[in-house]
Amino acid sequence: MAKIISKKPLTPSQRFRITVNSDELHTGGPVKNLTAYNHRSKGRNCYGRITSRRRGGGHKRLYRQIDFRRNAFDVSGTVVRLEYDPNRSSHIALVEYPGKVQTYIIAPRDLKVGSVIKSSSEKIELQVGNNMPLKHIAPSTFVHCVELLPNGGARIARSAGNLVQVMAVEGDKVTLKLPSGEIRYVHSDCRATVGQVGNVEHEKESIGKTS
Repeated sequence: MAKIISKKPLTPSQRFRITVNSDELHTGGPVKNLTAYNHRSKGRNCYGRITSRRRGGGHKRLYRQIDFRRNAFDVSGTVVRLEYDPNRSSHIALVEYPGKVQTYIIAPRDLKVGSVIKSSSEKIELQVGNNMPLKHIAPSTFVHCVELLPNGGARIARSAGNLVQVMAVEGDKVTLKLPSGEIRYVHSDCRATVGQVGNVEHEKESIGKTS
C-alpha cells in the first residue's frame, strides 16, 4: 500500500491535504505506566497571568517516557508494537525485555514488529535498532539518537527521518556529520543507535488548506 495518501477534497479544508499511511501503527492507547502528565503553560507565567497571547487549547497529550539512555546492556528486547507519539514527529516502538519489562524507544526506519534489538557497551552486530558506543561503529555508518556526553542520553538526531553519519574514529574522538552538514567531534564512549529515524515521509505531509 502506498505510503503517501492524497484524496479528492470533499470540503475546502481538505484541499492539498496529504497524509501518510499508518496502518502498521497500534490503534489503542499507550502503556499507562510509561506515560506522564505533560504540563503546558498555555502562554501563562508563574503567576497565572497571560504573557503570550493566543496560546492554548488543542487535544490533551500524555507524554510518553522514552528510553534515551538504552542502558539495559546485553539483554535482547523484542519489538511488541509501533505507536504514534503526539509529542514528536517520529514514531515510537514498545520494546519488551525478559521479565515483562517494557520501554519506549524512538522507532528506526525498517524496524518491524517482532524484531529483536540489543544494547551493549561492547561491539555487537550493526543491526538496525542496536545501540553501542561510537568507537565500535564502523565509519560511513548511519546512526541516530546520538549522545553529546557519555551516559548523557541521546540528544542528536531524534526527529523523523534524521540520521548522522560516522565519518572517522580517531582515539577517543569520533567525527560526525550532522543532518545540517555540520562536522562535530564527540567522545568515542558516547552511544548511538544504528539506522535512520523512521517516519521519513513526515516531511511530505500537509494539513491542507489553512485559510
